[in-house]
Amino acid sequence: MRIHLTNTGAVTVLDAAEFRRLDVLVDPQPPEKLELAIRKIGRREDSDHIRLSPAVLRYLCGRAGEAEWESGFAGMLAYAAKVGWVDEQGDVRVHIECNEIDEVVTEVEFKAAMRALPAGISAVTTGSGDGVAGLIVSSLTSISAEPPLVGFFIDERSSIVPALLANNRFVANVLGEEHKEVLSTFLCEKQGPARFSKGNWRQGLHDQPVLNDALATVECDIVNTQALGTHRMIVGKIRRSVSRQASPMINFNAGMHRLEPLPG
Repeated sequence: MRIHLTNTGAVTVLDAAEFRRLDVLVDPQPPEKLELAIRKIGRREDSDHIRLSPAVLRYLCGRAGEAEWESGFAGMLAYAAKVGWVDEQGDVRVHIECNEIDEVVTEVEFKAAMRALPAGISAVTTGSGDGVAGLIVSSLTSISAEPPLVGFFIDERSSIVPALLANNRFVANVLGEEHKEVLSTFLCEKQGPARFSKGNWRQGLHDQPVLNDALATVECDIVNTQALGTHRMIVGKIRRSVSRQASPMINFNAGMHRLEPLPG
């Protein structure tokens, strides 16, 4: 079993059913970021070891309750206790392994690849009255139908982040070809009511801004957020949705395009 402290901010588990090994793999990252990651899952003992609670391990693995896994996990803990790796609090001493291989593409290569990915355009809104806020995203994606979940990613420095986290809800308004003015206003105006000066807006649940003629609107409660690299993932549970048939606005190669069917 290997706990992976990635340099994206995510904590993952590798080989969750491999009970002959227990360690923590650490990606290259600034010391302060590493210490924060360690505090999320346990506590540092020395330069080469951290202490992890069995309860945290069970949660991270996501296999709790499976009879075969539980048997193997119990055996691993028993061995750790036998050789003196479990302290009085019941926490397990785990060795830190540094990941020396972390080859990634350059930022230029990353952006070039992502420009080749066509994506719909949505105006994400939150708040009410003078506290409204909005942002254009091309990262809206479906996550689950049961329960109904959608998500998107935004830069941690985005002006909408404080409002989203304070309100704990949002509306994703999917834009069509006819919403060029809405797009332009959201991109050009200062954060706040000025961004809603164009478009047919109404108040939805909790008085949040809903674009009346959007291709689709999904009104959501935020159920999960997580920092990943430079961005934050926002996941919402859909409380209300409306949709209609129309031509979407597509972001491709750093430009806006219309969707047309292939001939034949």
